[in-house]
This record gives sequence, C-alpha cells and structure tokens, in this order.
Amino acid sequence: MTPLVVFLSVAMIFTSGRADHLIWNEWHAMLPNTRVPDIIKDLIKTDGNGHMTATKFPNNFDVRAQLAAYFNNWPPEDNAEAVKNLFLKKDMNPGAQTKKVRLARTITGTTFLPRKEADRIPFSSAKLAQILDHLAIVPGSTAEKHVEKTLRDCETPAFKGERKFCATSLESMIEFVTSELGNDVKVTTTGHVKDEQQEATYKIAAEGKEMPGDKLVVCHPQPYPYTIYYCHVNKATKAYVVPLVSKDGEMVNTGTVCHFDTSAWNSFFFEMLNVKPGTKPICHFVPQDHLLWTPSK
Repeated sequence: MTPLVVFLSVAMIFTSGRADHLIWNEWHAMLPNTRVPDIIKDLIKTDGNGHMTATKFPNNFDVRAQLAAYFNNWPPEDNAEAVKNLFLKKDMNPGAQTKKVRLARTITGTTFLPRKEADRIPFSSAKLAQILDHLAIVPGSTAEKHVEKTLRDCETPAFKGERKFCATSLESMIEFVTSELGNDVKVTTTGHVKDEQQEATYKIAAEGKEMPGDKLVVCHPQPYPYTIYYCHVNKATKAYVVPLVSKDGEMVNTGTVCHFDTSAWNSFFFEMLNVKPGTKPICHFVPQDHLLWTPSK
C-alpha cells in the first residue's frame, strides 16, 4: 500500500467518526485558537457526510423573553423583558442576590443556513413579499411580524459610537468579529440552565472575571425562521464571567456585559433602575444563546 493510500484511508476513518468535521474547517481556519461553544454546535445541522444542510423553515419557532440588542431609542414595550436582566455594576458583588432573571435560550427551533443558501435569500424590508414567499410565511401571521421587526432592527442606523451588523450565516458572523477583533479571540457564553422555562433568582457566588481587551463584540439572536445574529460593537463596554448559584445549588457561569457610557439610553431604563440617566455603569446578564466575543489576551 502506497503512503498516499494509507493517508487517505486514515483520513476516511477519522472523518467518518466526526460527521461535523467538514463544517468546522472554516471556523478553525479563521479562528485557530477559539473553542466552538456548545450553542453554536446546536445551531448547525449536518448530513451524514459532514456538510451543513438546509432545514425546513420553522414558522412556529419559539421566541422567549428577548434581551434587547441595544437600549437607546427602543420604546419601553420592546424592552420590558430586557430590564429583568439589567442591574447596576455596583451591585455585582459576591453574596449579592439578583432579581428574577432569564438565562435560558431566547430563540429555539432555528439553525444556521449554509452561507450559499443564506446569501440567495433576500434580507431587506424592501423585499418583504419575496422573503415571505421564499420562507412560506403566511402574511399577517406572528412569523411575519417577527420577520418585519428583525429586518427593521437590522436596518436601523447605528447610534453614535456603535458599529452593527446582522449576520445571516455563521461565516459572515465570524468575518465581522475578526474584522473588529482579529482572529485571536475568545467567545463567552452563559452556561446551561437546568430549568429553561422559568425565571429564577440567583446569588453571585464569587467576584466576576473580567475578560481581556478594551473592545468586545456582542451578538444577539434575532426572531427569524433561520438563525440570524445581530452583532454590534459599543464604546465603553466590558465583558465579565459572573458565577451565579440558584436556591437549589445550581451553579452557572454567566456572560455579563457592563456599559460605562449610557448617555444615549432611553430614560425608561433609568426609571426602572431608579438612577439618574447616564450616571451609573449598567450591566446585564446575557442568555445562553447570546455570544460575547473578546480578544484572547
């Protein structure tokens, strides 16, 4: 047997044991030092040969409590759920008790599309009729309302100090992250939450670990029949991993973002937190399917 045949035989044995091997080639090429988080693996569907596959668009996809992607000009009715995860940085101390927060996934039932397929589908409010037809969405349905809102939010101009991008594929999200942070990055997610249906109170178990770097990219999943991430870079933000423990002893390491410049936020949030606008650093826990990207060091 020639060396080439031996190599190919070993390669076939290796890849046959890992159906997702091929789909991660581009990830490891662009992010050679970055571990793939479990939530991203959950959003990838592959065939038996390791190729990413399309999925039937779930028009009844489950949208749970949404954490707002940004907090400046959204009306209160859009952000009522987001307030539950907000708190003042001065309260991020070991032993402190949180109010009821939602850490479970905010979107379930969707997956990423292969980039070639995602790029063929219009993603513009101006082409809403084509989108509804392509995704077999009934006009006037709840699914249409989700699609319209996501398109509108993605098309809204970034506010001062923000850079934003809506990623319609895993590859486009990686490209945005690396364009902002380079390719030596870490992605932080909130750990598994045992009861995904209920809100819960937690105690801060230890001091939060500050992630390195003075810039981060935060990516929030959006309500859509396939996985869309709203990614943005804000000035004066820091990421942390904060260990929380529930009343029954469940421990969860929670991705947390703190905003040190809140001067452009809607006054609604300050009223809810009982502080003067723009005067206090405000933080929020992020649910399981939100992604915090930071430099590795």
